[in-house]
Amino acid sequence: MAGLALHWTRQPLALPPALQGRVQAQAVVMAGAPPPGALPRESMREAVYLAICQALAPQLGCEPAQLAVQRRAGQAPQLLRNGQVLPGWQLSISYADALAVWACTQEGTVGIDVQGPPGDAQTDIDAAGWPAVAALYLEPDAAAALAGLRGMAWQRGFARQWARLEAQLKCAGLALAEADQRQKGWNAGIALWDLDSAAGAVALAWRASA
Repeated sequence: MAGLALHWTRQPLALPPALQGRVQAQAVVMAGAPPPGALPRESMREAVYLAICQALAPQLGCEPAQLAVQRRAGQAPQLLRNGQVLPGWQLSISYADALAVWACTQEGTVGIDVQGPPGDAQTDIDAAGWPAVAALYLEPDAAAALAGLRGMAWQRGFARQWARLEAQLKCAGLALAEADQRQKGWNAGIALWDLDSAAGAVALAWRASA
């Protein structure tokens, strides 16, 4: 684990005033080539989990080694201390290429997502089927926001809208589904923000406890 510090940097994500003191969020960025023989995604997960444990340990009054992140398919990650789930802590993590972001809160629920563009300047958006994906999965107003965009502007817009969708779904505890399969009002009460990041589109969603 110690060697990961040579390959990753941590950058706090600037949060809006409404979330300060309620949510913690950080980006973990690959600073060089992946360690030899390591899978990039597994190396990234280890780096993110270590970042979470080191960031939260002072707040919890324990050593980082006492904390761990538990990941189970189809479920939000959970924070453990000495092998036990810490109730009341909500975690969200997202990965895109050499960038990962995480957020946590003890007040309500949180979802965070990062997306890179789906292609490059030469990508034929229509031939690749991305507009059909947008029409199927994005909310109507989000899909409409892409109308009239072309090329990289469309790709950047799609990445932004997809990050917003994924962040809200995570906050609501829902799996990805086509827009017409989601119940009306599924995202009621969820506040949504775009966060500044040079490496990709980052969105954070938060909903206060009922």
